[in-house]
Amino acid sequence: MILPQPTPAQAADIVAINQLAVSYSEAMCRGALEEAVLVFSDDGELRSGVTEPAVGHAAIVAIISASIADLEFVFQTTHQGLVRVDGDRARARFPLTEWARRRSDGRAIQFLGIYDDEVRRTPDGWRFSSRYLAGLTIARPAGFDGRIHPLDSLPPL
Repeated sequence: MILPQPTPAQAADIVAINQLAVSYSEAMCRGALEEAVLVFSDDGELRSGVTEPAVGHAAIVAIISASIADLEFVFQTTHQGLVRVDGDRARARFPLTEWARRRSDGRAIQFLGIYDDEVRRTPDGWRFSSRYLAGLTIARPAGFDGRIHPLDSLPPL
C-alpha cells in the first residue's frame, strides 16, 4: 500500500504516532505495564484473536499481565509502520516481532504480528483508541538460553 505524500502537519503527526507505538514496545521490554498503557486513551481498547477485549487502562494492564504471567521477559520490537492521518484521527499498522522466554520450562518464543490501530488526538497528544493485535505466527526457536540482564538500570530519556 502506498499512502499519499503527507503535508508537513501530517508528517509531524505521523512522527508523533510512530513515537507512540515505539513507546509502548519500549515500556513492554522493561516490564513497565502501567507506563505502556499510557499510550491508550482513557477508554482505549486492546483486542486480539486470543484474548477478550480490554477497555481502559486497568483492564489492559490486567489482560497483558495475564498474557505474560509465565514469561521471564518480553522483548517487543515495533517496525516502521504506515500511518494515515485524517484531522484528529488516524489509522496505522505496525508490524512487530516479539521474543520471550517462559519461566515454566525456559522455552524461547518468537511471535510475529501486526498491530492494526485507530488513533485520536487528545488534549495529551495522540493516543490509541483501539489496537488489534493480529498474529501471523508463533514459534519456539531452539537456543535462546542466555543470561537475562535487567533493563531497570536504563536512565530516563
